[in-house]
Amino acid sequence: MGWLANPLRRVANPIVDRLYDAVVTGRQHIPESGPAIISANHLSFFDTPLLMVTTPRRVLFLGKAEYMDSWKTRYAFPALGMVPIRRDKARASMAALTTAAELLEDGELVGIYPEGTRSRDGFLHKGHTGVAHLALLTGAPIIPVGLIGTDEVQPIGRSLPRARGSLRVHYGEPIDPRHYRAGGRRRQRQQMTNDVMASIASMTPQTQSQEYASDEPPLIRGGSESVYMVHRFRAADRSWGASAQRSVSRACTRYDDARVGQVKAMRCLISPDGVSFETDLALSTRYHGGQE
Repeated sequence: MGWLANPLRRVANPIVDRLYDAVVTGRQHIPESGPAIISANHLSFFDTPLLMVTTPRRVLFLGKAEYMDSWKTRYAFPALGMVPIRRDKARASMAALTTAAELLEDGELVGIYPEGTRSRDGFLHKGHTGVAHLALLTGAPIIPVGLIGTDEVQPIGRSLPRARGSLRVHYGEPIDPRHYRAGGRRRQRQQMTNDVMASIASMTPQTQSQEYASDEPPLIRGGSESVYMVHRFRAADRSWGASAQRSVSRACTRYDDARVGQVKAMRCLISPDGVSFETDLALSTRYHGGQE
């Protein structure tokens, strides 16, 4: 997933500079390593490729699994950094949350639009609390981003971007979830979301709206009904089966409310002491208001 993102950035950056009057500020706010959530206003389909090109690191976006149904996008979008989520399933929100949490656990940059969908009237709409919810779960900072001009380069309804235009990308100061401790979880999520949207508003000329951009629920939602934490357990032994069993045993000894367990990697290790086999297990547990 995203294997083509870094080569694309090297090739596309000169093209963007040549075709567009593009100005990017605040790149220093993106951590050189480790997880972070990129949260931008959403005006155009062009927002996502522009963010992929202008970030100094690979950024992965959750997207509609329907793109996998077309031969035109089935291979290209995942290679560029789109993680497909089937939105028409009843548990899609939980799947999206778990997927995003796992990506952050692996130290990735994850892009999520807090408005949930593109703004069709030009307003900066009310943000959904799912982005803050994910930040509180994982501890990953949120990097607000203000995008200007993408709606002129590729307005909604236009299949291809124009080969000219003026673009501005402003990366704001990180919002650290550790600073939000007052009140209950709902209040923390809402306050953080308000601060994210206020930061975005300060970097764009858009007028803020107190309405959501769409009646459709966002892919990642806030709320205790889908609050999960992802833990990783690694164990080695003299066979694949024994290492997997040891990893599962460690997980189950610590947590008795695991919902999802998945083997993320299996490795063969060669050392002076001999050959051993290692299993890396990801385990999801329900989050209980600060108590694991």
